[in-house]
Amino acid sequence: MIPISNEDAAERSYLGMPAWPIDLGVLDKYSEEIERVFGVASGPFEGEPNFRFREGLSTNDALNVRWAKCPSFRKCNLSTLLAGELRQNVNLQIWTDATVCEFALSRETGLLMGVTARNLGGKTLHVFAKQFVLSAGTIETTRLLLLMDRGADNRIFGKASVLGHYFQDHLKLEVAKIERHKAVETNRYFAYRYLRSTRRDLHLELPHGAQAEHAVGSAFVYVAMDLGSSPLATLKALMQGLQRREFDWRALSVLSQNAGILGKAAYWRVVKKQLYVPPQINFKIMLCGEQLPHWQNRISLAPVLDRLGLPKSQLDWRPRDSDERTFRAIIARLGDYWLRTGLDQVCPLIWNLATLDNDMPLVSQAEACAHPSGTTRMGTDPKTSVVGPDLSCHAVPNVSIVSASVFPTAGSANPTFTIMKMAYYFADIFLGKL
Repeated sequence: MIPISNEDAAERSYLGMPAWPIDLGVLDKYSEEIERVFGVASGPFEGEPNFRFREGLSTNDALNVRWAKCPSFRKCNLSTLLAGELRQNVNLQIWTDATVCEFALSRETGLLMGVTARNLGGKTLHVFAKQFVLSAGTIETTRLLLLMDRGADNRIFGKASVLGHYFQDHLKLEVAKIERHKAVETNRYFAYRYLRSTRRDLHLELPHGAQAEHAVGSAFVYVAMDLGSSPLATLKALMQGLQRREFDWRALSVLSQNAGILGKAAYWRVVKKQLYVPPQINFKIMLCGEQLPHWQNRISLAPVLDRLGLPKSQLDWRPRDSDERTFRAIIARLGDYWLRTGLDQVCPLIWNLATLDNDMPLVSQAEACAHPSGTTRMGTDPKTSVVGPDLSCHAVPNVSIVSASVFPTAGSANPTFTIMKMAYYFADIFLGKL
């Protein structure tokens, strides 16, 4: 959990990108309530006075430092976290195994009157309402709107022609390994930290001054671990099994044979407020870059049908030259940051071959982070956007979208926290509180 920064949503004239039509600062008031739901500590994502940075990880003009907040395993699964509250809500009906297949639109008013959902068993559900909210993720939400438009002979969104376009994701790539020359100090720098019982993960972000200087998008790097078959991997698998209400006795047997490592891990967790990572486990540097909006990156309806007889989603997407420039800019800044902070003396970077050769395109080796967004983009002009600042569709005012699909740009943070804040924001609009 980490928000998209206000600067990422501001106007970026050096890229020719306008600001988001809403001020992300308006969403900040929802942060603490969301943090309470997930049981994470409130407070800023930058360093706090009681968050000890004696290892020297601090912001400079090479990279900014922020710390993401991570819920515990027990609170990561929303279906179990919110199940009790949902069951007790007498005004709420939840239908599962029901895929929306048809839309009933009024020719007179242009409003959506109802939807029809089906399942593979042949059952049908008709829902009629005054207001509809699509919150099915970027790809499925866009597919539903495209199906609605096709059912109306492409008369709904045809004027704007932006529906489905500007698909964007974050691109991820391993760029270096960290040589654990001084294993304990390296652990103190880069292992997960805990502040008021909340795990915090390091983000080293490309400052906006650097973005403007190089005319590139946002990006950040984070540190990952190669757990392999280590006891930490076994412990992680055991905890994930417990979350699924499964217990792996074999994993418990493996852990019992590594009591020494587990003892050290307990000491580091309680006393040093950090995860203990044994010296044989490697740290690696992962780069995550914002993909800039591009018209030709798009979602459309495929000629292939699913088992309900509906077109599947088709994704036409690839990284662009602008993404390569973003990667190269933050790699240069990362090397500078390592030198300035003295990290090169403690844990030098072992760069991947492609990062050292400017003729080898990095984007060809990158993978998507599964953070899709942008295909029902938000804006004030119906010709260049699908929804307005209130998240309702310009073309069908009683249909609203709560999804990363409305993001005009992707920013350089995981989108989930911003999506959740946007959901609270829309709820207040719907209830007339804004």
